[in-house]
Amino acid sequence: MNPSQDELTKVQNLYVMQMELWKVLDGRVRSPDKVKEARKCLNNFKSLLKDVDWKYMGGEDVYSELMRLASEADAKLKKAQAK
Repeated sequence: MNPSQDELTKVQNLYVMQMELWKVLDGRVRSPDKVKEARKCLNNFKSLLKDVDWKYMGGEDVYSELMRLASEADAKLKKAQAK
C-alpha cells in the first residue's frame, strides 16, 4: 500500500468511527456496556485523528470539526459514566 492509500484508509476508518460517535451524541448509548464500547471507539478515534494527515480528509476545517466531535463525545461519555 502506498502512503496516500494508507492515509485514505485512515480517513475512511475515521468516518466509520464518526458514525458510532454520533450515536453517543444523539443519546443512543445508555447501557454500561455500550458506554464502555463507545469509550474504546472514542479513544481509537482520537488516536487515529492524531495520526492522519488532515490534507487527505478535505481540509483543516474538517479536521477541526472532527476534533470538536471527539471533545463533545468525550464530555457526553463522562456524563453517562457518572450516572
